[in-house]
Amino acid sequence: MINRYNIIIALLMLLMTSFMTSCSESDDSIPEEPTKDAKLLLSIRAKAAVDDLSKNGDSKFTSLLIYIFNKADGTREYSGSVIAIASDPLEEYSISVNVSPQTKIIYAVANTTNTDNSLSERLGANVTMEQLEALTVTSQNFPDNGIMMIGKKEVVMDSEFVTAEVPMERLAARLDIYLFKNQDLQTSQVRVVSAQLVNQIKNSNVSYKNNAMVSPINKATVTGVINQSTTLTTMPSDMSGIVPENAHTSFYTYQNIAGASAPDDDTPYLRLVINIDGTDFTYRGYFTDDGQTANKYSLMRNTVYTVIAMLTHPDNLLILKIIPMPWTVNESQTGGSVTDADFSLDPWTGDPQGAQTGVIHYPTVVNGNALDETSYATYSFKLTAPLGKRWTATLTNGYDFTFGTEGSSIGIIPVSQGISGDTEYQIRVGARKYWDGIEKTTNMYITVDGQKLNINPVQPGGTRKYPGNSDTEITLVQTGYEQ
Repeated sequence: MINRYNIIIALLMLLMTSFMTSCSESDDSIPEEPTKDAKLLLSIRAKAAVDDLSKNGDSKFTSLLIYIFNKADGTREYSGSVIAIASDPLEEYSISVNVSPQTKIIYAVANTTNTDNSLSERLGANVTMEQLEALTVTSQNFPDNGIMMIGKKEVVMDSEFVTAEVPMERLAARLDIYLFKNQDLQTSQVRVVSAQLVNQIKNSNVSYKNNAMVSPINKATVTGVINQSTTLTTMPSDMSGIVPENAHTSFYTYQNIAGASAPDDDTPYLRLVINIDGTDFTYRGYFTDDGQTANKYSLMRNTVYTVIAMLTHPDNLLILKIIPMPWTVNESQTGGSVTDADFSLDPWTGDPQGAQTGVIHYPTVVNGNALDETSYATYSFKLTAPLGKRWTATLTNGYDFTFGTEGSSIGIIPVSQGISGDTEYQIRVGARKYWDGIEKTTNMYITVDGQKLNINPVQPGGTRKYPGNSDTEITLVQTGYEQ
C-alpha cells in the first residue's frame, strides 16, 4: 500500500515537473514586451503653414490611421485611428505615444474611410509594414474632401523625449485648367462647351514616394464642371488671378507615368470643345511644354498642375503652358514676409542682352537675317524663402507683350509663376505682334502674397539694374530693329 502511494506521489511530482518545464519553455519562446520608457510626440500634417495650392477640402482629412514599428525587427509598438467630423475635417493631428528607445518607422494613412476609396486590403490594428507597402487603392470620383494621403518617416529615438513631424503626400495629382482665347480671336465670341481629361488613372500604389504604376491600370475619361464663365476672354496682363479658386475646371487623377519619347494610348491629355462664333471646334493638348524633358507627358502624384490653355483659330491649335507645383508639406514650414535677401533676379546667362537693355524686336535679326519671331528679355529668378510662397510675374500691357512659352535652350521651360525653394526659374518676355512703327511699352513686376518685390532698386552709384523708374517694376519696350 505504501509502495503504491509512493508511486502515485512520484508520478504526480513528475507530471508537475514536466508541466512547469513546459511552461518555462513556452515563456522563453514569447518575446518580452519592450520597455516603453521613451516618449514620441507626433505631428501629422496635411497642409503647409502657407498653402496657396489647396482647393476646397483637398488639404484635409476626415480619418487617419497611425502605425509605429521598430525598424530593426518590424515589431509594431503602436496602432491608432482618428475619425473627424465630416463637416469639420482636420489639417493636422498631434499625439504623444510611449515607445521603446529604438529607431522607429512611422506610417500615417489618411482618408481611408471615404467611401470613394477602395483599398486592396482592410487596414486593422494588426497590420504589418509589408502589408502597408503592398497596399493599393482604387477611387472613382475623387471628392476633394477624400483625397488619399500617405506619410512615412524614420525617427531615431536618441533621447527620452523626441518630437517628429510626418508630412503627408497626396497620392493624386490635381490639374487646374485656365482657358483663354488668343489675340487673333479678340473680336470673336468664344465659348467653352466642354472640357475633358482623357486617360484619368483611377488606381494607385499607396506606398510612400512610389512612382511605379499599378498593373493593370484603371483609366477613364472624365468631364469637368465649368466653374467660371463659359465665355472666354483674352489672357489678362495681371496674372495674379491665376489661383486655384479661379480655375475654369479642375481634375484629379492618380499618377500617370507616360513614355518619354512619344504619346501612346495611355498618355493623359486635355480635350476641349470650343464654340467660336456659333461653330464647335475640338481641341486636344498633352500636358507638356515644348522644352520639357523630365517626366514629359506624365502626371505625377502630389503635384498641382497649373494648365493655361490658349486657343487659336483657324487651325484649332491649343497651346498649353504647364506649371507643375510640388504639393509638398515641408517640415517645420512657417509663413513670413519676403525680404530682399530672399530672392534674386538676373539676366539669363547666355542670353542677357534683352534683359539688360529692355528692348524687344518683332521681327528680330540674328546674324544679319530677319526672323519672323520675337526677341526676348530673358531673366533668371529664384525665391528661396519663406518656404511654400508662391510668386507671380505680371505684365502691365498684356495686349502687346506676352510671357514666352519656349525656353532659351532645350530642357528649359520659362514660367511666369513658381513656388519658393531651390529651383531657378526662367522668365521670358516677348512681343505679341509685328512692329508697326509705333513704340510699345510694358512694365513687369513680381508679387508674393499681393506685394510687389523690389526687383529694380537703385544700385550703389545711383543707377538701377534694369530700365525703369520704380523699385518694383522693369520697363520693356518694343522698337524697330536696326540693320
